[in-house]
Amino acid sequence: MNIAFARNEYKNTKTNSLSSKSENFEAVSVALGQLLNSMQGLREANSIEQKDAFFEKSLTSIYFLQKCLDFEAGGELAKNLFRVYEFTRQAVLDFVLREKGSENMDKSIEYVTLIQEGWNGIEDSL
Repeated sequence: MNIAFARNEYKNTKTNSLSSKSENFEAVSVALGQLLNSMQGLREANSIEQKDAFFEKSLTSIYFLQKCLDFEAGGELAKNLFRVYEFTRQAVLDFVLREKGSENMDKSIEYVTLIQEGWNGIEDSL
């Protein structure tokens, strides 16, 4: 009876762990996509209301992505991703608040696109 219970608990834990990994993967995927869409929308926005909405979504996505980083397990990769997200955050701020920095916005969009492509490439290993 105890062995059957232990097996069942192990199976449930393993299933929940895989489900959690999948959910976390999906959340980061959505945030990366949202960030790219928001930054591109910000560049093309015609009204202040549109700019404000894309600005807020961009910063929220960046913050979420930074909070998802695991510096203990991720080591240098996590530190480098944090730096890219900070560069992106600054590019968004400069673009909106200082009405400059379109070159840095272009670079940020390129960097986030590369991160998204890399992230999508690891989906099969989950």
